[in-house]
Amino acid sequence: MKTLLITCMVALVVASLVTHQPMAAGKDLDELAFLSGCWEGRFGKDGSGTMEEIYTSPSENLMLGTTRYLKEGKAVDYEFTRIEKTEDGVFMTPYPGGRASEHSFRLTSVEGGRAVFEAPEHDFPKRIIYAVNEDGSRTARIDGGTDEGAREWQLHSGPCPGPSR
Repeated sequence: MKTLLITCMVALVVASLVTHQPMAAGKDLDELAFLSGCWEGRFGKDGSGTMEEIYTSPSENLMLGTTRYLKEGKAVDYEFTRIEKTEDGVFMTPYPGGRASEHSFRLTSVEGGRAVFEAPEHDFPKRIIYAVNEDGSRTARIDGGTDEGAREWQLHSGPCPGPSR
């Protein structure tokens, strides 16, 4: 009877540890704080469009982002982004045009101002990468898991929206 009781107690402790284990190192949203703020860049083959990207500061479990694409002062596209910490990891879910992507992208690497989110099952992109550059600007990149078809945007600190005066 004593052996059965000890076995049951050990099983409960192990089950508790498995279901409540802490996130792996390098998977806290604070490590993504470098995304926070207001960013601006150019898009389009000729660079004639303006891209504005805004990310909130991280809370314990959530960051939110918005991206707006402008041509000649008119919004031509937009996207929302949710970065969420769950029991299963940290995930980025894009909402292009306001509709959730079929796949969330798992944070697979974050180190030294560079974050890689991956969804190998997605058609394109398979990876979303953000990196801090030496001058403080950011590079946003999407690719299919290799350099082929990669698209990059250089983002510099931009004005944050506020009330018009």
